[in-house]
Amino acid sequence: MRDWFSNMWVKRCVSVFTLSYAAVITLLTLASFLYDLVFVEEKKAAFLVVYGLAALVFLVLMIYTRDIFMTKLISVLLLPIVFFLLIFNIKNGNWILIVPPFIVAITMFFASGANETLKVILGTIYLLLYVLGIVAYVLCNMLFGSTSVETTLDMNLDPKSTVYSYYKNDLQHLSELVSDDNAISPDGRYRFYLADVKDNKDGCLKIYVVPSGKDIKLKFFSLNEKGIRKKIATNGTRGVVPPSVGWTVIQEDGKNILYLAYRLTPQDTSWKLSKVTNMPKKDYLEFLGLDT
Repeated sequence: MRDWFSNMWVKRCVSVFTLSYAAVITLLTLASFLYDLVFVEEKKAAFLVVYGLAALVFLVLMIYTRDIFMTKLISVLLLPIVFFLLIFNIKNGNWILIVPPFIVAITMFFASGANETLKVILGTIYLLLYVLGIVAYVLCNMLFGSTSVETTLDMNLDPKSTVYSYYKNDLQHLSELVSDDNAISPDGRYRFYLADVKDNKDGCLKIYVVPSGKDIKLKFFSLNEKGIRKKIATNGTRGVVPPSVGWTVIQEDGKNILYLAYRLTPQDTSWKLSKVTNMPKKDYLEFLGLDT
């Protein structure tokens, strides 16, 4: 048995297998860049157990094969990959997604059989990457980021939150307004949602239109489309649920044009119309939280 574990080809096969862990972490990083990764609350603990055990198992396998080239390569590449995983998820606070691979990455960087001179050089670069990168991220948010806090208005509002207290008397009407039957456009391509905005003034309520049907539902979490949204109205009163928001199709020049019709307050006697065309291009820097 000892000869089997010390066999070079066994180690090489195990080392190639550990590449799958680096691939999964890379895919999670890419997914976090392109989507909002939102955990299913009741399955969050189960995910942490599975994710943590997988990190532990692959860490043991990497230590076992630390002198094999593939493991050495993974060991020096994991830290920069985890850095971007950190940057893309820090705003959402998805720490359970970040901590296990970071522990694996930092442990294997020092435990691998890679050249010590290479470790010193890359270690210095990675230290600067983490320190300067995080500082730059924080400064970018402080200088150019929005100071307002947006909360999507739906039936998942936390009853203990301040936002909930603003709309608790209109929850029934709010649920009807943002239900899929009403919020999704007739052609199924778009969806509107309401957002409560807390800022340095009195706050407001905004209406946004986003693509529909592009979210990806998985077992432990969902990948929600981000970076593409069109601001329809920004002058709603905070705490007042719009009496009417809905879709309408108007024929113009022989073509059916999709509009979003809305009244923001009960005092509004006339409908306002907003044409839903020319959706903005995807904002790939959305993770920075810039004020746009």
